[in-house]
Amino acid sequence: MNQATLSDDREIQAQVCAFNTAFEELDLMFRWDAETYRSLASADSDYGKIAQYIGTQCPHLLKAYSAEFLCQAIVERKNMTIEACRQNTVQYEDSTQRARLWRARDKEGVQARV
Repeated sequence: MNQATLSDDREIQAQVCAFNTAFEELDLMFRWDAETYRSLASADSDYGKIAQYIGTQCPHLLKAYSAEFLCQAIVERKNMTIEACRQNTVQYEDSTQRARLWRARDKEGVQARV
């Protein structure tokens, strides 16, 4: 996996984390995964992604709330947590990479001792 792909994957995970945090805080009963987020990539903004998702997956919400109201509430909450999600995603990815490096070094040390 090249660095650009890893960076893109980290950003997608951070976006998914932030959206799901917003959904949970607003007591919305849906959660996104990376595949769902990617499927909404044709939308040009967070508002567009949310409107597209609600329109196709949860149209019943539009009977009680306007799309504009839902989008604004979700985006505001999402924007409050995106940086924390980015930090956690980067930290997790870096920790995973460090663990792989440590295992590789440890394996080299065992082979050198044999």
